[in-house]
Amino acid sequence: MVFARQILSTGRVMLTLSTPAPEDYYQNNCLNLFGYVLERYRDLLVPNEANLLQQYLDASDNAQRLLARLLTRRGPLFRLEKLAYREIDSIDDAVTELSSRGMLNVNPEAPSDQWLALLKKDELLDFLVRLSPSRKGTKQVMTLRKAELVSCVLDGIPDRRIRQEYVRESTVIAICAPQTWDLARLLFFGETHQDWTTFVLKDLGMVRYETVHLSKRQFDNREHLEAYLGLLRLDRLSQMLSVYPQICQPLAEQLVAMSGDRFFARRRDRALLRIAGHLEKLEMFDEAVMTYKAVSRHPARERMIRINAKKGQLDTVNHLLEMARSAPYSEEERQFTDRFGRRGGGFQPEVFTVEVPRLDSARTIEEQALEYLQTNMDAAFGIHTENSFIKSLTGLVYWPVIFADVPGAFTNPFQAAPNDLYLEDFISVRSEIVTLLESTLADDSSFRMHLQETVRSKFQLANGLVDWSMFGQVSIEQVLKFIPVDHIRKLSAFQIRHLAQFRTGMPDLFVVHATGSYEFVEVKGPGDQLQPVQRLWFKRFAELSIPARVMKIKVARH
Repeated sequence: MVFARQILSTGRVMLTLSTPAPEDYYQNNCLNLFGYVLERYRDLLVPNEANLLQQYLDASDNAQRLLARLLTRRGPLFRLEKLAYREIDSIDDAVTELSSRGMLNVNPEAPSDQWLALLKKDELLDFLVRLSPSRKGTKQVMTLRKAELVSCVLDGIPDRRIRQEYVRESTVIAICAPQTWDLARLLFFGETHQDWTTFVLKDLGMVRYETVHLSKRQFDNREHLEAYLGLLRLDRLSQMLSVYPQICQPLAEQLVAMSGDRFFARRRDRALLRIAGHLEKLEMFDEAVMTYKAVSRHPARERMIRINAKKGQLDTVNHLLEMARSAPYSEEERQFTDRFGRRGGGFQPEVFTVEVPRLDSARTIEEQALEYLQTNMDAAFGIHTENSFIKSLTGLVYWPVIFADVPGAFTNPFQAAPNDLYLEDFISVRSEIVTLLESTLADDSSFRMHLQETVRSKFQLANGLVDWSMFGQVSIEQVLKFIPVDHIRKLSAFQIRHLAQFRTGMPDLFVVHATGSYEFVEVKGPGDQLQPVQRLWFKRFAELSIPARVMKIKVARH
């Protein structure tokens, strides 16, 4: 893996918003990415895919620079006469070379609407009038929007004629085999949500990443890769159910038949839960239950209980409740079983109610609550933290655990967190690392020094749990002054072990009183109620002796 490490650690430049990128900047990004993929994953690529990436590496600077630019733009078609880049000596020569190497297609066969989308509105109008002279100057045509003009052209003129007329004055190009370039990007970044902008954000200094160990490939073989690509396709379809409800059942059947490692299972289960929830909305309850049965994580069993209760099938409800109580999937499910069928059941946190003359619609209710606490109560200091504060402290305390060299945890150098951060077994696969860290931080002095040194040495490095903007509102020294070390230790130890269920639901406000004591405050406006995960947080606060209350705001009646 020497070559792969070298291409990722050399040749990087810092960009600025006020100056153009170096001439070879986008070219080098592609060289790094495609070279890395060929070195690390060549055995997974079919010949056509590997050959296409190698063709890029063998191409001239001009050709490499043009394709690099096109890959960062929205396609699929581009007008040749509109392309102009200062780092490319001859666009025409670059197009000719890329075409000969099978990377670009000149005037490709493509749907006419894609060709017409490249034209500006006035060009579309000229195009329509040229092909349909009778429409010249008509008021109706002149007032059409661009999308309406495209439809007008498509409705009245055959595709072949549109293309023939178009290429008389313009040359259109398209990137060949776009799926291969997308595959290379997936193999490099490991996820579909990262793309070429990741390089730019890093080199602008807007995002800085921790150095991680890429000790294991994300995909072991082509079969593994194809299964993952298939899962991505089904996952995307599961997000389109409101448009295509008829695909719910066949989609669920395909997902149920799929299996893979723990990373694979988590994405698959999310898609199945999404489908089952949509089946519920369609009141296809039997089908929804069958889908939920394929998922062994919360809230699948809760939803089955609620559906069966709605249908009056009490024996099934009791059986499922017994299963959930004896072996709950999560703390959230345990809370559900405590409260189900019992109004007011489960843990009840401390609540204090305040009455205000009115609420200001121009400001958040949290801002108004904080102002009230500072004006009418003894709050000396407070910030709106919601889900950031405790999570950020957890990320700082357990930084060595989060970025530990665990097989499969990191598969590209642009990760703010390991792939399994929110999997239920995140801690168990790192148990020795966690035990060693916690024993090292057992005394308060070591704990304080660790937090302060982590902030100093890791400041602004991307960490999926840490919101650095928090520490612009309250410094780590203030945190350590306001909150007893043992409280931070207990809270962070709890959250790192329950990230899958407790990444949200944390209180809105962190408040320090004039006496020097602190508390977490959850703000609820008129008609607002605690969510299950919020109730669970308050239960845990009580168990850990962490000061926390719910503030209910009522508007006075006149």
